Amino acid sequence: MGGLAKWVMNKRLNAIIGVMVFGLIPMMFWLAAAILGLVVLRKGVKEGIPVLAWGCLPALVLWVIQGDATALMVLVDVMLLSYLLRSTMSWSWVLLAGSFLAVVSTLLQPVLMADVLNLAVSLVQRVLSSEGVDVPDQSVIFNQAVMAISIFQVVIAVISLFLARKWQAGLYNPGGLRAEFHQLRLPIAFSLVLGGMILIGESLGGSFIVLSQAAIPALVLPGLALVHGVLAKKEIGVVGLIAFYLVGFFVLNVYFANILVALCVIDSFVDIRSRIQGKASNSSDS
Repeated sequence: MGGLAKWVMNKRLNAIIGVMVFGLIPMMFWLAAAILGLVVLRKGVKEGIPVLAWGCLPALVLWVIQGDATALMVLVDVMLLSYLLRSTMSWSWVLLAGSFLAVVSTLLQPVLMADVLNLAVSLVQRVLSSEGVDVPDQSVIFNQAVMAISIFQVVIAVISLFLARKWQAGLYNPGGLRAEFHQLRLPIAFSLVLGGMILIGESLGGSFIVLSQAAIPALVLPGLALVHGVLAKKEIGVVGLIAFYLVGFFVLNVYFANILVALCVIDSFVDIRSRIQGKASNSSDS
């Protein structure tokens, strides 16, 4: 991966070739988006626009032939989010903007991907019928499919941006992304906005549920960053992370995301990491 990033940064033509090639390979559009993100993060929007334009060609072909605009949407999202990260140097803004992009995407999906969504609805209805389960109304399944695809696209865009930032740090600032992630903490205002989206979505239900679904990933990631940051400060290492994820996925299960959301909101108010002494500090005090 590091070799690919270095090759892409050599000249614009390499970046264009990389975006187009990976855009044409099925299920590899996230790598094309990461290349675009790297170009924008390092060289700016002016250099990124031609790469985006050429990268959109295979994405448009897939959209026209298959009716799937996922690759196109992810590329556009990464372009916007990478510009935002370059301008603000803040992952908090990226996560907040990503939540709003997910909401906006739910308005666009029925227009951009109507055939794919209808196919997904018919498949779900068929599976539920074969299992002898009560089949929900078609509009309910359709709305759930729209939300799932919209959130999936933004999550993939954020993951691609993380990969792009990892490449950038590896080439020009080794260890930079690790430090950024360990210090990721949402400002109080951001936590309140995202928390409000969850409350509104869960309270009103229906089409408003997209607000809560879009906000949850933006609160979960800083919760994970808090745990990673605390473990790194205590120098617990990989064993601690493995134990954390095993307990989270297999013991806490469905409550895992809720706990991370709560940790994120609490951290916004009290800054937990600043209140925890590192292992080196404890050794010097003793």
